[in-house]
Amino acid sequence: YIFDENLNYLEKRNLDKNFIRSRNEIVLDGYTADRSLRIVAWGNVNALGENHTVSEAQKIEDLKVMLKSDNGLAVNPDSLYYGSEQVLTKAGGVSKASEIVIRPKIATVTIETIGLQAQLEKRGLRSVSNADCDFYLNNTRSGFDYRGEQIGDDVYYNPAGTWDEAGNEWVTLNRQTACPGEDMTVSISANGVSLGSASVDAEGNPIYTSAGENTHLILEWGEGGTLSVRAIVRPWGVVEDDIPMH
Repeated sequence: YIFDENLNYLEKRNLDKNFIRSRNEIVLDGYTADRSLRIVAWGNVNALGENHTVSEAQKIEDLKVMLKSDNGLAVNPDSLYYGSEQVLTKAGGVSKASEIVIRPKIATVTIETIGLQAQLEKRGLRSVSNADCDFYLNNTRSGFDYRGEQIGDDVYYNPAGTWDEAGNEWVTLNRQTACPGEDMTVSISANGVSLGSASVDAEGNPIYTSAGENTHLILEWGEGGTLSVRAIVRPWGVVEDDIPMH
């Protein structure tokens, strides 16, 4: 998205994967001399076409990327990337070649349970075959402005889950995307019956998600049925060998 020195919208360029991977030049031609252009780059805003809306921008402050949601339940975002650059042009090109660096704006989360079957038994949901569970993750914002900063309403997610290979624990299918969030709440239910929630981890620290990092949450119940959470946060691409697998 290209804006002029008064931050009015000029044009949009769509770049495909091959163009980006080949590090091809974005040629800014057709502009008069001595202009200061503001370029805002969003990666993957239309990757699937159904997860976000991108506002039509006549002024730069109108440029917003918003998650689609229904009564506060948000669609999981695509893996969004953001960058911004100020470019000075002269007749026939730019005064100095610049690179637009785009960085992750989205976090991911993985969740697993320990001791789920005992909780199902307590609530009369003993059989795996008659109980499907739901993870919920609360309290992230619903979009981003032209600066890449979060805006909008509070939303929550329903990360996709399934039974593990043994059929005993409920786990996320894979890394689930979410906007960054602080002071979050994670909860689990089975057939609509709450099995517990937590807003801090076992050490009393707030549960959060950060851009470019995965938050792994381990949900475990104590003897009294109280849910506790262990949180392990690692940057993408870092292998965490001590995450217990069940």
